[in-house]
Amino acid sequence: PGGRFYFIEHVAAPPDTSLRLWQDRLTPVWRGLSGGCRLNRETWTSLEAAGFGKLRYDYFRMQDFPGILSPHIIGIATKLP
Repeated sequence: PGGRFYFIEHVAAPPDTSLRLWQDRLTPVWRGLSGGCRLNRETWTSLEAAGFGKLRYDYFRMQDFPGILSPHIIGIATKLP
């Protein structure tokens, strides 16, 4: 109880964008080359489903990263008693 999980993670681009389309197309090859990493993973859905008492995260694009890797989230998940 009260433990915190700090995270920063590259994630899927917003749906219906050209970047997301490319992430979806490249994910099968990318997974094989990167040990299972998925370009189009919606990590926030797993965090929301994990049952943390408090979850806060922000979406942003990481500067100087290749386009398909630029979408990120950063945040804190707290386990409440």
